[in-house]
Amino acid sequence: MITLVTVLKKEAYKELKSVIDKRGLKQNYVAREIGITPNYLGQILNGNRKLSADVAIKAAQVLGLPLDVFLNLS
Repeated sequence: MITLVTVLKKEAYKELKSVIDKRGLKQNYVAREIGITPNYLGQILNGNRKLSADVAIKAAQVLGLPLDVFLNLS
């Protein structure tokens, strides 16, 4: 039996948006630091594009957050 494990939490993009908003950061700045375009980040934060594990890891590093904020590590 194969079990599909989801690496990212279902609502990880909402957590990313919350952190950015609470810190008063500009999306352009965060996107540039992560290494993606502001448009791409905007699509993620609006739920129109899936947050990838790679972008989540980079965002955690840029924002100084533990990985478990976005990832299912259990």
